[in-house]
Amino acid sequence: MYQVMMIEDDDRAADDLTALIKRYGAERKIEFSVTRHATAIPLIKSHRSYDLVFMDIDLPGINGMEAAELLRTYDPTVPLIFVTNLAQYAVHGYQVDALDFIVKPVSYYHFSMRMDKAMRAIARNRREHVTVTTRGGVRVVPCAEIVYVETQAHDLIYRLVGDKGDEPLRVRGSLSALEEELGGAFLRISSGCIVNMDHIRAMQSGTLLMDNGDTLYASRAKKKAALETFADYLGGSI
Repeated sequence: MYQVMMIEDDDRAADDLTALIKRYGAERKIEFSVTRHATAIPLIKSHRSYDLVFMDIDLPGINGMEAAELLRTYDPTVPLIFVTNLAQYAVHGYQVDALDFIVKPVSYYHFSMRMDKAMRAIARNRREHVTVTTRGGVRVVPCAEIVYVETQAHDLIYRLVGDKGDEPLRVRGSLSALEEELGGAFLRISSGCIVNMDHIRAMQSGTLLMDNGDTLYASRAKKKAALETFADYLGGSI
């Protein structure tokens, strides 16, 4: 299920775009949940993360370009597509890293091409970033910056590159769910810890030295599998 935000003040245009999204989803066998607002205020105030954002430019109050600038302050990666009759503003889309522009009225042919591009971007984002909700709002964390994640009580503690001495990122969550989301270079070494293998400086027996200086220990149950997985990841033997 992909979460889509649509900012469109024209009801007919919103209905037309929703129909295009549903048609695309039916043809590709992809499920979309579409949230629509007539102004950008709810998007900016909520700081909620979405997989894809469609934004009109000519909006009441905060216009689409201004809203996109605010969106990028807390979510620099979400694919953003402007759907507008103001084609002359297309060049300004590069300033807010817009994925593309669709000029109204929207044909399905042009829409489907943009959606194919958006789905590729969403797939990259899901591989390269995780989105966490903190007390201060939503934060997009690049997977490459995660050294390891451990559990404390019911919280996940993210140890990130460069945060030595700083308060770690702490959020509510499930380590098992995070492990499934991360995949790739991440390795479960105990019931309470996942490590990024790209940040392992040395691994001997069940002891891991991370490149941020921390020492971690694989549990007895996980040690053998962790050693084998890390050896395979390096493409050799330890």
